[in-house]
Amino acid sequence: MVLLGWDILRPHNTLAAIRYPSLVRVSSIRVFPTGAQPFSQSPETIALTEPAAFFVDVLFNASALPSSNQDSQEKRAAKNALALTQIAYAGEATEFTVDMGLEYATRLIIFRGDFEALSVAIYGEVVADPPEIQDYKPRQLPVPTCTALSTTVDVANSPNPTGPADQLLSLLPVPPPLPLVSRLIFSLKPEDEDWDLPEFPYLYSDLENDDIEDLASLVQSVTRPIRDDISPDVLSRFAAKAHDFLGLNPSDDAYYMAKLLVKTSSQQTRICLAILELLDLPKVFNEHTLDDATIDFLLDAAANIEIARHFLQDEDFFNSLNDMQNSLKMDKVNTKGLKKLTSRIQGWASFENALTDPNGDFSACATFLKDMSSGEHSLGCWLECMLIHENLTSKLSATPIPSESIPPPLLLQERHSSVTHTQFITFVRALLGISAVLAALSWSDSLGGGLCRERALGLLVLWQGIEGYRQIVNHCLLLRQLTKRLGWNKTDDIPTKSGNFAERLLVGLAKDPQSLLREHLVETVLSLEPPFSFIESEELLEIGKLARVGRDGLSSAVEELTYTSVRPFSLRRLRVLRVSMAIVEEELTYDDGESVVLERFWEEKMQGVVPTLVSIFVDISDDINHHFVLQPIPRMNQGLCELLFRTASDLLRLLGRFISVYPPTSRDLGQLSTSVADLYACSLIACERFTPSSAAYLAAINIRETCPQIFHTLINDDVPSDLDVRTAQIILQSLFNHASHSSNRDPVVHLRQIYDLLLNNILPQPTVSNTNGANHAKTSSLWSSMVFPKILPDLQTFWNLLDAEIRADFVERLEDLDHGETGIGEWLLTEELKGLSARLAYITGMEQFQEGSRTIILYSISISISFLEVLFSSSKMSPWTLSALSSNVDLSQLLDSCLSLILEANVYSLPLTQVIRQLGQNANDFNPGTRFHILLLTLRNIQMDSSVLDDLNLVPDILKNLPLTSISMEPLRTEVGRTIAVYAEHTPSLTLENSETLFLILEWLAAQTDSKLTTLTAITLSSFRSLCSVLSALLPLESQEALTAIEAKLGIDEDEDFVYLHTELPVTLVMPLDSIEDLLSPKRVDEPSTPKRGTKTPDILGVVISPPTALLRSPAATGLTKTYMNNDFRQLRQATSTRLNTSRLPSTHGSSFLFHYSTFQS
Repeated sequence: MVLLGWDILRPHNTLAAIRYPSLVRVSSIRVFPTGAQPFSQSPETIALTEPAAFFVDVLFNASALPSSNQDSQEKRAAKNALALTQIAYAGEATEFTVDMGLEYATRLIIFRGDFEALSVAIYGEVVADPPEIQDYKPRQLPVPTCTALSTTVDVANSPNPTGPADQLLSLLPVPPPLPLVSRLIFSLKPEDEDWDLPEFPYLYSDLENDDIEDLASLVQSVTRPIRDDISPDVLSRFAAKAHDFLGLNPSDDAYYMAKLLVKTSSQQTRICLAILELLDLPKVFNEHTLDDATIDFLLDAAANIEIARHFLQDEDFFNSLNDMQNSLKMDKVNTKGLKKLTSRIQGWASFENALTDPNGDFSACATFLKDMSSGEHSLGCWLECMLIHENLTSKLSATPIPSESIPPPLLLQERHSSVTHTQFITFVRALLGISAVLAALSWSDSLGGGLCRERALGLLVLWQGIEGYRQIVNHCLLLRQLTKRLGWNKTDDIPTKSGNFAERLLVGLAKDPQSLLREHLVETVLSLEPPFSFIESEELLEIGKLARVGRDGLSSAVEELTYTSVRPFSLRRLRVLRVSMAIVEEELTYDDGESVVLERFWEEKMQGVVPTLVSIFVDISDDINHHFVLQPIPRMNQGLCELLFRTASDLLRLLGRFISVYPPTSRDLGQLSTSVADLYACSLIACERFTPSSAAYLAAINIRETCPQIFHTLINDDVPSDLDVRTAQIILQSLFNHASHSSNRDPVVHLRQIYDLLLNNILPQPTVSNTNGANHAKTSSLWSSMVFPKILPDLQTFWNLLDAEIRADFVERLEDLDHGETGIGEWLLTEELKGLSARLAYITGMEQFQEGSRTIILYSISISISFLEVLFSSSKMSPWTLSALSSNVDLSQLLDSCLSLILEANVYSLPLTQVIRQLGQNANDFNPGTRFHILLLTLRNIQMDSSVLDDLNLVPDILKNLPLTSISMEPLRTEVGRTIAVYAEHTPSLTLENSETLFLILEWLAAQTDSKLTTLTAITLSSFRSLCSVLSALLPLESQEALTAIEAKLGIDEDEDFVYLHTELPVTLVMPLDSIEDLLSPKRVDEPSTPKRGTKTPDILGVVISPPTALLRSPAATGLTKTYMNNDFRQLRQATSTRLNTSRLPSTHGSSFLFHYSTFQS
């Protein structure tokens, strides 16, 4: 971005213009006030802008830039137009961002407005044809960095969270103390005439007024603040007077006493304690005297920590509150109010304890703080307690500030993750600092303090743009007083910074779906009228639409949810859906809410709520998927991604309220499962792609926590039922089949995320608890006996997609569920060996096929062998694997077949060596035929890898226990000869143990009667004698004599060719692009062609043509050719023999090959 021009514009008939000689792309417009120096390197340049604030229309002569794929005629016909926007200059140096995109540029900028002079600097770039790229040089993508929040305004990590509020109040001509501001603004609410008195705000209540005659007038006497230096005697006399008035009007005593406690709850705590010490709470407040208004007063009074503590310590009173809320005599409204009262009383105790206890109940404290900050009076009382209550302030300051700044956790959400004590204190400090700034804002707005109000609004705008702070700011701004103040501060005829900030806050607040549930915010948004300094016309239409949906309530929400959306979803449509779902959730909190919601859905579209929500969720999941495909996309829209994730999370949360009671159909359940899996996989890609502090990243993290919860809701692990079994079958079947359909995303990530969902969130988790062990055993039994047996084909399809490590992990998990009841682990092992046997049999005769197919088959063989190696290397699964392979007849036969085919195919890999070693160590558990193949493969492994020479000690035991009837003489003597030849080549590394083992093998061979076993091949006589010499030097004396006799008995046949080729199995699949293209490209079929002109008589060795008999009988026929004359051809075709179908049946060779090939896929 460069400076395109600097001008001081003076309009002619309200118009001024800037023209450039060539096309430019404008990025920003900076306006400077009078007297400013725009450029430090040019101090003589002085700005001039008059008047100080005004609106300006900016028109760009936007020219569409031709794309590279347009022809010359289209480039010449490229059109341009005037693009209109408006900027609101409110004074000081201001920068206005211009987003022209890459498709447009301009030569002319027109400014239209009522101004005398305008100093502007235009920044951007000159549009030119890009140079032709000769050499591609890869460059690293820029990594975005986050700017740390200034310590001055980072109240969450500040030892003095109320510091910004104190600084804001200091901007006023007469700055009052913050506790007094909080008391007057949020709690006492001064009378209108008090604001005009010269002594305001230092107007105090007269507690010694002799004109007080009853409780009503006593309450009226404390509507103003009480002096901090008031004497204890005055407080005692006032409390005694309140006690004496009890009984004068018994029917109103509870009401006025509760109201008196409310008025004093925001005052200093001494007066509250003085009144409560003389008050018999159970006598005054009981089921005969409590009504909804009185309960509301007690609830507001309990916002003071001392009053709440006194209520809790008075056991008789607190127990009576619990008894009344459980009494059938109380109506629902009073019962609900009493529950809130007891929760607030207990919340203060939990909150005070959590300030210092690292193991406090932070979740309950979050609920308490959300309740306290939801009302003006309760927020004011809490704020004043945090400011002047020594116990609370000391506990809060006792927690040290973290070394690194951390954002406040999202504790105001319906569902929040667990937090540490440090994070909780961070949240408390943030709430305290924001509440204090809101008090300063309201005070300055009431007094007309422009600078204090402007900076307070600007600070709130800053916080609203930061995750963690945003949730607290939006929650507190929903207080009726604060929402109304934002509407009152909207820009009028002359733009102001305060108006700009207020509009920003309103827009951010209106786009929060929970905010539109507040009636006063809806009224404020709907009352907005131009002019605006920030709100654009489209944005006004959008928030107006959201407000109307919130105003119309459930009927409008259901109508929006059942409306067929245009795809892909727009930002506006997503926000409308979120507001609609928030309204439905709000309705569900009422006693008859569920039935009302279901009835509205039924009336609207004649279908249930679950199918409607599932349909929307499937569409949103599909839209999200398009942002994370492997194909390049034009531009990543993080704002849209974030809103898609948030909407999906809202849908899942709302679906969870219904699907446990109204199960979805099989089709809807399958679609829901696959869409959740896609969303779960996309969230992982988003977490890797987005900056950790971005809103899109946090939305992806949230959806990763929400997706598994829907499966927990669908499948009840604690008390499984037949419905849960059927649901589990559909979910697993859908996910198994969906694993191979990644929807153009990374297939590996897709598969692993589905497996993660299955393993950690769908399958029953292993348990070691004795309390729920019985339920876990029952659940596991149902899964192994009722779920998996009915979806075995789908299970195998999913199994074939997994790699070796995941297969072994999956088998282990299934065995934990099965406990040998149905043998599902053995079944999977059987299918794996079947596939391995088929692929080994296929690979032995595959040389005539293309190399790409051979490589894939070899890699699939490697995966199967690696799977066995992982099983054998596991301390838990190795005994099970050996037991299954040796005791199960089918598995033993398959293992024997695989070992035989491995010998025939002559393949080799390190995992195969490990598998054969494990089998060799337990060879006696297998039948003689299998043992013989294990013996041969052990010998072959020694030949292939010199690092496993020590495996030779397995051979003598196998030979001794192997019946001669199971031995094939020729393979054995060949493998033994090759093995001895290997040791003859490594004589320097021979040890005594190796020598003794070789001696035992040679001794066994010499003892045989068959000449084939006593005649070794694949080794030369000289090598054999050299080896015997080395052995003789290493062996004991008695063995040396025996070795001489053995050497004399054994013969060497050097005539046989013992050179052979082996195939090493690939560890990873690496193929040239040509091979991949050949495999993926369709097979070409030669098209039939017309013979070339020339002689019609074929060569004697060529193709024999057999024409119909009628042609041969034609008199015009000469040899095997025919010359047709007149209607001769038509007459010939009338013959019966010429109309016969002489076609042969289609060949079945191709289908047979395809059938066999599909068997080998894994």
